[in-house]
Amino acid sequence: MKNILVFVNPKARQGNQLDTEIKNWLKDQGFNVLNSSFDPHKEKLIDVIAKFSGQKPVVLIGGGDGSVNEALPALMKFEMPLLLIPLGTANNLARSLEIPTDYKKALALLVEGQTKRIDVGVANDIPFVNVIGMGLSTQVNRVVRSDLKKLLGVFAFVLTAFKVGARMSPFKIRIDCEGEVHTAYSWQLSVCNGRNYGNGLVIHEDASLEDEELHALSTEVDNWWQGFALIPSLLSGKFKKNHPVTILSGKKMSIRTKHTMSVDVDGDIKTKTPVELLVRPRALQVFVTG
Repeated sequence: MKNILVFVNPKARQGNQLDTEIKNWLKDQGFNVLNSSFDPHKEKLIDVIAKFSGQKPVVLIGGGDGSVNEALPALMKFEMPLLLIPLGTANNLARSLEIPTDYKKALALLVEGQTKRIDVGVANDIPFVNVIGMGLSTQVNRVVRSDLKKLLGVFAFVLTAFKVGARMSPFKIRIDCEGEVHTAYSWQLSVCNGRNYGNGLVIHEDASLEDEELHALSTEVDNWWQGFALIPSLLSGKFKKNHPVTILSGKKMSIRTKHTMSVDVDGDIKTKTPVELLVRPRALQVFVTG
């Protein structure tokens, strides 16, 4: 019988209704669920994982990229494999790894799939699987309403972006990457560990969770609304030389801003500039399709 920890985010769009169904499926398949319940208001993911680390369980997380981020330090420290059930709004990690959005198909990866190791980014000692951002994304993540996310999904972020973008001004930024220095006025800087970020955007057509690099994209349009003309390229990760963007890739980066700015990490504001970034190759085990 294989041990497993189950964390289903009750704030996720389908969280509460699926918790019991997931645990029943696991027990039917012969898994030993170590934790009977999980209340994020009373306990921390990393503390529960540490408590059961000696039993070497699989860690199941039903939620979005933010839920995975909360568990990352413990998953990496104790070398525990992750089974992700995508229940979040954007689910970019699941998208990058082609993990099924149907929870039963995602659960089946425990018996039919395999584990693979993926890279993890680190920003000011905070690990992340997908992206750190500053500018428009930070403003959106700060004010987007949770009830709107549950109701509208990714469209909640789009609507919020229209509202906050009109009140924003570009910020001065300096990026040091592998000996290359870039300075500009930017509306949004995103640095990805993997391929997908935002609402299914692609940072670079060749980016992956196994390339051992970080990929930075700075949007440097004259006016914020001109950024919407870049949407086709943002969805494909393919940019032309005349596009008002700067793309940098490397194993390490340093980011400075004229004024201290908040930085969102996998969707939640967790640090501020200046930011020191690096990639930790193959630092996380995840169940994927075999």
